[in-house]
Amino acid sequence: MSGGGQDYPCKNPLPAPTAKLTNYTVLPSNKAAPLLNAIANVGPIAIAVDAAAWGDYDSGVFDGCDLSNVDLDHAVQVVGYGTDNSAGDYYIVRNSWGTVWGEDGFIRLARGANDDTKCGPDSSPQDGVGCNGGPSEVTVCGTCGILYDTVYPIVA
Repeated sequence: MSGGGQDYPCKNPLPAPTAKLTNYTVLPSNKAAPLLNAIANVGPIAIAVDAAAWGDYDSGVFDGCDLSNVDLDHAVQVVGYGTDNSAGDYYIVRNSWGTVWGEDGFIRLARGANDDTKCGPDSSPQDGVGCNGGPSEVTVCGTCGILYDTVYPIVA
């Protein structure tokens, strides 16, 4: 069953893979500059975010996450960044909730010069990026925790 609540038939046979994942690169945690560089020079970057407040988003630059109680529990892709003349700088994030949500399936998350220090606690990292036996709390930075867990694949 899909996230939209509908069953879809399986496609058989699966198409042959066109790329092979050979490794991955983890970017420095809670640092905006390496993420911006990777977006510009590598391509889409896998990220973990707190998307709890995204449900009613339909357009604009979003800055509505509560950094006092972050819960990274949603994996998405950051695919670009830009500047809105009135709302300021933003990241372009591709969500998995379909094209009827947000801006054709995307959300623009606020991006600022102080993102490296705009931080809060994730006191349940096991919900998203943490491992059993890992720390019970981690510090995450950027709008909705966008800077904490950023990774891109190395493909052959």
